Amino acid sequence: MSQADIGLLQQALGLLRAGQPAQAGGTLARLSAAGQQHPDALYLAALAGDGLGRVGDAEQLFRAAIDRAPGNAGYRNSYALFLSRLGRGAEAVAALEAAVAAAPDHAEAWLNLALLRQERGDLDGAAPALGRAAALTPEAPRVLAATGALAQARGDAPAARAALTRAVERDPADLGARARLAKALGQQGDVAAALAALGAAEDPQLATIRADLLADAGQMDEAVAAYRAVATRWPGHAEALTSLAFLLPQLGQPEAALDGFRDALAGDAATPGLWQAALAAARGSGDGATLLDWAAAAERRFGLAPEWRLARLTGLRLLCRFAEALDEVRTEQARFPAEPGLANHRAWLALRQGELDEAEAAALTASRMIPLEQTAWSLLSVIWRLKQDPREAWLIDYDRLVRTADLVVPDGWSSRAAFLGDLRRVLEARHVTRNAPSEQTLRGGTQTRGELFATTDPVLIAFRDALRRTVEQSLAGLAPQTGHPFLGRLTGRVRLVGSWSVRLQGQGFHVSHIHPQGWLSSAFYVALPPEVGSGGEAGALTFGTPDASLGLDLEPRRVVIPQAGRLAIFPSYAWHGTVPFHSESPRLTAAFDALPV
Repeated sequence: MSQADIGLLQQALGLLRAGQPAQAGGTLARLSAAGQQHPDALYLAALAGDGLGRVGDAEQLFRAAIDRAPGNAGYRNSYALFLSRLGRGAEAVAALEAAVAAAPDHAEAWLNLALLRQERGDLDGAAPALGRAAALTPEAPRVLAATGALAQARGDAPAARAALTRAVERDPADLGARARLAKALGQQGDVAAALAALGAAEDPQLATIRADLLADAGQMDEAVAAYRAVATRWPGHAEALTSLAFLLPQLGQPEAALDGFRDALAGDAATPGLWQAALAAARGSGDGATLLDWAAAAERRFGLAPEWRLARLTGLRLLCRFAEALDEVRTEQARFPAEPGLANHRAWLALRQGELDEAEAAALTASRMIPLEQTAWSLLSVIWRLKQDPREAWLIDYDRLVRTADLVVPDGWSSRAAFLGDLRRVLEARHVTRNAPSEQTLRGGTQTRGELFATTDPVLIAFRDALRRTVEQSLAGLAPQTGHPFLGRLTGRVRLVGSWSVRLQGQGFHVSHIHPQGWLSSAFYVALPPEVGSGGEAGALTFGTPDASLGLDLEPRRVVIPQAGRLAIFPSYAWHGTVPFHSESPRLTAAFDALPV
């Protein structure tokens, strides 16, 4: 490469670092014909194309650079990050695995491999990659922060606290590490230390975490004021507005839930991401009219896109305009055939309107497009039941796949009853709101905030470990079955990915629902009123009766009578709800979703 070309490459690199991709691309165009084919030139051109949003061109240039210099781990590392931003996580992981194979001492590639594996839920795969990064750069702030994040994901709050404290000490300006440290401290119950770790919170993310901590501590007035302060100072910060929208109904203020979003959307700085968050909040609030208004406004502002049409369809469903919605989804699916959400909407709407063949075809399409998402399978369980298709029994054998077991007695307790007494006291202290979350399925009760098992509380840690052991022992009675959406993923080991507690008052119940992002779901009975489980089905867990808004009068396929200390597990696509009960005493449960490891 000539000296002139080398100078142009250096100039282009400087422009890219200064955030000027267009100028960098212009500089690269002045290279000689031979210089433009040099791998460094192709790589910088890929970065410029990415910066300009020319995704297709950027990908071709990344690949060309890698083809000419397959041993360059830096190219592969950047290509992986590019793929990750496009949502192509599996390809990104493969690119990073190739990078570390080409250059085993490339610490950044090891670190990014760990981060991507963790993002995809592969905690066991993330650990050795992070170990290699730590061995190469043991005190690098990003490595320390990633070590803390991985410990946090595994529920090891003390290890997270230690690593994140070191990360913040090494780089006080790392807001992500500071945020994670505050969360780790909050999980340990040290709210004062968590708030201190946030400092002055001169950043919307940190200020939102401050509000979260106040809410978790039960300081609701202070939390609401803190969320509103974030919304006033940083009106486009969707996270604070979302938290406020979901908190206010639990405090008895549902009419104010969407006010923050209304104010923010009226401003000129509202981004597509803010509009999407607003639509999600309106959907969670069950406000179909607002969904229609906001979806139309977003489309006028940003142009036609699947997310706006999906929001409109949800609004029509909430307003019970089913025939209109079915006509529209047929048109939209032809316009956006690669959008799985439209296939799920069409399946639901066709089922609601009695078009079983159309519903089945749409649900099967969705199940092929997103086989791990549970909505299509849940609809197929109903469609095949109505069609008396034997595939219903293949999909959801209620006698075999709905499983119950008594909790393994945790280490350190003399009996299950003794443990349940301690667990009840811990859980009741975590119910700090007055009403049910509007976006959840319970009616007449409360739900704990955040992840129940993101804690250092010894009772909850023992509970988590006992649940995992109980689940794995129960699943040992099932055999893997290729092609089955539940049994086909059976490995014998699980990890808990969501956890919460529900306290239902008299007349309380759960509407029938599924868990779209799960694989295995559950209900564990901590404490029951005397009226529940003493004969009859009051408070019972029912399976096979779908969402009432589908307008189908179907009896349960199975009923599980609650018993304190007993765990029920089932596929996340199984429709389940509870029967209301009459009592002066509450019904206390815990639940989680799990994925195979």
